[in-house]
Amino acid sequence: MNFAYTERGVSLKLVRDTRKKNAKCLCFLKWRVTFNRFSVYYPTDIELNQDDWDIFEAASDDDFKFKNRKAGHLREVRDTLEGQYVNIYLPAVKKTAKDFSFDVLNAELGRVKVTSLNDAFAKKIDTLNAKYKVGNAAIYTSTINALTRFKHYKKLKGEDNKRQFVADCIKYKYNSVGEKKDAIKVDEVIKFGEITPKFLTECEDFWGKIGISDATVGLYMRTLRAIINNKGGDPYLTGKKYPFGDDDAGKYAIPQAGRRNIGLKLADIWRIEDYQTDNYSIELARDMFLFQFYGNGMNFGDLCRLQYKNIDAASGEIVFQRKKTIKKGKEPTYIYVPILPPMVEIIRRHGNKSQNGYIFPFLNGIEPTAKNEKQIKNAINCALTPINNALKTIAYDLELDPNLSTAYSRNSYITHLISEMLISPIVVRKMVGHSTAKDVTAGYVTLTAKKRREINSKLLNPEKDYSHVIGAIKLG
Repeated sequence: MNFAYTERGVSLKLVRDTRKKNAKCLCFLKWRVTFNRFSVYYPTDIELNQDDWDIFEAASDDDFKFKNRKAGHLREVRDTLEGQYVNIYLPAVKKTAKDFSFDVLNAELGRVKVTSLNDAFAKKIDTLNAKYKVGNAAIYTSTINALTRFKHYKKLKGEDNKRQFVADCIKYKYNSVGEKKDAIKVDEVIKFGEITPKFLTECEDFWGKIGISDATVGLYMRTLRAIINNKGGDPYLTGKKYPFGDDDAGKYAIPQAGRRNIGLKLADIWRIEDYQTDNYSIELARDMFLFQFYGNGMNFGDLCRLQYKNIDAASGEIVFQRKKTIKKGKEPTYIYVPILPPMVEIIRRHGNKSQNGYIFPFLNGIEPTAKNEKQIKNAINCALTPINNALKTIAYDLELDPNLSTAYSRNSYITHLISEMLISPIVVRKMVGHSTAKDVTAGYVTLTAKKRREINSKLLNPEKDYSHVIGAIKLG
């Protein structure tokens, strides 16, 4: 039997999940359901090494039926999987394919049963991923990982072991890709009854020891509270067992973050630029944020509207009008953006290959006309939400403001030019497209392409080598 099925864009297939291996190179077999290029994996509790998996995939039904010498020892595995396929997963996919969503499928499979905090988080994460809210899903993933690390820490015997675990958490907390990304991953089950004010207070202390910021502690605790409140369902903890509230009443009070500073330091911009991920959605969010920052702090909507014809090859700049400043009967105000090396790299990674239309693919297929303005705005908003969600993943990993969004790029650009580089406010207003109409002095300020490039080039990380970027506007 071929364990694969497709209907109405929903596919079901048995796969060997090689993302995690044990010491014997055994990997779990999983049922992979894919819809709109997004996949969810459902466990089988069966592990195979690569050799057995190759035999299993190559064997025919007769091989198992007549106990082929190579495949005979896998017959029990085959029978178990056939039972799951025929009786559970195939009927569930067929029943839900017409109006498919992972929420509906999970309900059909009976995965709504929650017996632990881990189950509740897994359910929420599945739901968010199914809705392509990758950034929000990452928040919940980070939170449950942080909670299970604390549970593991509590169970350790001996101060030396505890100190070593704290040191490992500090050492590896920024490893999100590569062989070290699971260096501090632990498997601990947390029951709802364990979530007490004492548990949360001790957890907060542990997170402080491993260098988690107060803002992130608050975020994790609010995320945990949201899980326990279970909006749309019955709360998992109520009454005297509910742990959150006023500390004077013996409850746990979530720490409040101080006043937010929306302007990031230049060093933090460079950390974002150096952030590595194997998740394309997060990579895209990182690059769009950086393109906005290096692009005079341009608005995300203006970024989406950029076309290749906005590139002036002679000056090596992007020339455009801010959408919000375009008014009928008024003289247009143009913004001139020097194309810096990181911007070239970003266009090469994410830009449209055809240079006859938009630079980035967010508005592909939509003509930039007034009658299409509503459609354009809807497309921009649809693109913005997952990018802002994904930026929060970067913020959590780098211990930046957990509310990080594309809006921070503009504020960071302006703040740095004025407060750190001490650039004249008139010059800054011209760079970002703010009005200078009421400032008489502004009429005497003329910026050349050379001067604009000189200003923005000071934003680049001097430790970063851009020599591989050949030519500022040779984008092909």
